[in-house]
Amino acid sequence: MVAHASFEPGAVLAGKYRVERVIGEGGMGVVLEARHLHLQQPVAIKLMRAEALAHGEAAARFLREARAAASIESDHVCRVLDVGQLEDGAPYIVMECLRGSDLASALASRGPLPARETVDAVLQACEALAEAHAKGIVHRDLKPANLFLAERADGSARVKVLDFGISTGRTDQEPSDTSLRLTKQNSTLGSPLYMSPEQMKSARDVDHRTDLWALGTILYELLSGRPPFDGDTITEVCARILTETPAPLAGVEPALAAVVMRCLAKDREARFADVAELAQALAPFGSGAASASVDRATRVLRGKGASTLPMTPSLGARSPTIDSHTAVASTVMAESRATEVASPAAPRRAAPRAALVAALALAFAGVAAIAFVAGRPAATPAAAA
Repeated sequence: MVAHASFEPGAVLAGKYRVERVIGEGGMGVVLEARHLHLQQPVAIKLMRAEALAHGEAAARFLREARAAASIESDHVCRVLDVGQLEDGAPYIVMECLRGSDLASALASRGPLPARETVDAVLQACEALAEAHAKGIVHRDLKPANLFLAERADGSARVKVLDFGISTGRTDQEPSDTSLRLTKQNSTLGSPLYMSPEQMKSARDVDHRTDLWALGTILYELLSGRPPFDGDTITEVCARILTETPAPLAGVEPALAAVVMRCLAKDREARFADVAELAQALAPFGSGAASASVDRATRVLRGKGASTLPMTPSLGARSPTIDSHTAVASTVMAESRATEVASPAAPRRAAPRAALVAALALAFAGVAAIAFVAGRPAATPAAAA
């Protein structure tokens, strides 16, 4: 636990927030559950560790997270309620207090999730990302631990995207740091298991399609129970992301597997154009709420008059909702097969030594060589520490 008197239950922060308990801790800070003294409203407060303040970029990253999250109005982003500094100079962010658990915890306790549940969760994340991308904000650190299943009053769950701490916007010029899974040292941008090839090579050379790659890794892991690229060290993970093809998704409908694999295309030009197009491809595999998610994501990115479910002439007079989604999924499968024919993938773990050496050279151009913890991340509280 953090040794700081202000974090003890009953302590009052900023003159208005009474601490109730420590929710979680991380390399950069601590997250507290508190209550607003005047409104009697439960809140989550994220504070920076004193040692983190010694890093000049840390405070900037902290404020960047608050600005990014506050600028996104989606129901699927954790709301920022207040920001400020304690008397000792430590900055804090006050957010809505969420009840529930993250997808990393669900995966750890239940194993692979049903396809429909997985798709519905990712579609809700697509809604949040549509608003972020429309504002020029790229998350860059999407992973199951940052997709929180917040409980509604009726017991149903709603996905909330957490931790915009290393997001980048149109005016963002400087890189920032984040912790590497369970380590407390700040050494790389993002979580390696979910980083795109271009993010591995250069943290600056990314756009919204790096988030599409991350959504593909999340889909793959939730459906199979394992990440598409894994390893005992960051070196091994980097090499596989840059040179290998994921093992086929066993037991997953081929059309859905094709959608996932398109997200994981090494060339970002071969991925979906945006999260709206990805949402349309995923919709046939979701629940009845899928169409609403697709519609919201599309309207945010392409304007209020955009049509998300166009009739395909060759499908005749059948249901336009089902037919248009089916057409999208069929197109994805066809494009995936064409890609396989044009450039056969090398078997997993069979990359030649020369390719591995080249991959490592590229990886270490933008990523420091540090110890990699291969275990599952711990359950994420209402906000990432």
